[in-house]
Amino acid sequence: SSGINAEWPLRPGGSKIYRCITFRVSTNNKMVIREEDKFNIKKDADICQKEDTKNALKAISKLLVEGDDASNASPRWVLFNFEFVTDDGRDTDKSIFIKWCPESAKVKARMVFTTSTKGLVDDLKISATAVQADCIEEIQEILPKLQNGTLK
Repeated sequence: SSGINAEWPLRPGGSKIYRCITFRVSTNNKMVIREEDKFNIKKDADICQKEDTKNALKAISKLLVEGDDASNASPRWVLFNFEFVTDDGRDTDKSIFIKWCPESAKVKARMVFTTSTKGLVDDLKISATAVQADCIEEIQEILPKLQNGTLK
């Protein structure tokens, strides 16, 4: 078990106040914890939600690759609520569970991350499409794939 017992705000029927919430393994490698606030992006109700999705995707992508080398190499889980228009013109939304494990992550961090994923998913009781991402381009490709229907 990951040790996470928080109610998930992106769960269907939930308040959906967050665009994305990020988790990581604690520094002692013993539990999964919610990442610091800057990695948990609230929805901006004052702008178009499709635009808010694009802005939040840019922000989280930037956060995952900036900072010191140790921070950049940390695997993380990002639960992201995408709101978008499909190629055929339909407004929709979808929650994506991004398993971010950069190639620069240390072997032990990668192993702990991999073995902790199922416990986190089970504790969160989420229904989301999982996407593995080893480089930032794979995260940036999610929205276009959702829009054209190649990511279900």
